[in-house]
Amino acid sequence: MLDSLTAEMSRQGVTTTQKGCCSSCDKPIVGQVITALGKTWHPEHFICAHCNQELGTRNFFERDSRPYCEADYHNLFSPRCSYCNGPILDKCVTALEKTWHTEHFFCAQCGKQFGEDGFHEKDGKPFCRDDYFDLFAPKCAGCNRAIMENYVSALNGQWHSSCFVCRDCKKAVTGKSFYAMEGKPVCPKCVGVDEEEEA
Repeated sequence: MLDSLTAEMSRQGVTTTQKGCCSSCDKPIVGQVITALGKTWHPEHFICAHCNQELGTRNFFERDSRPYCEADYHNLFSPRCSYCNGPILDKCVTALEKTWHTEHFFCAQCGKQFGEDGFHEKDGKPFCRDDYFDLFAPKCAGCNRAIMENYVSALNGQWHSSCFVCRDCKKAVTGKSFYAMEGKPVCPKCVGVDEEEEA
């Protein structure tokens, strides 16, 4: 049929030049041609390897020498965000052995994005410094706030050194002898014992 069409066009004075063979159907290409991936195609045969939509002159991506439309390429091959599971098309954060959209990498507790302080991890989730210590650090037996640095271990608990004070006079008892009353330290003076008598 193509031969008779070519002969008819020639008889009418229209010359046709073959532009190669289509990589899809292996038939000669006369007229419009698409050259891509080092091959030639009929425009209607240059299609996405996944959805079979005609690519024509649209943007496409190549993988393993096969063309893909943008949507299919990203859905099939782009890294996925650990938060929304969407494909990551631009900047990417890699942390906790996962990938994230930059706007989706935030504290699992308060939702704030991480700054220069970075993040802390617990059970595979990222937390800002404040929330991490509020949620997971030991709590002071005196003020019940998170202990983030040095502490005193006494009376079956941990204490900020500034909180380990006499229950009555509020003076520091660290390094001195003390008595326990109602789970709180009390200095010898407030109990009515002379420190020299103790020795």
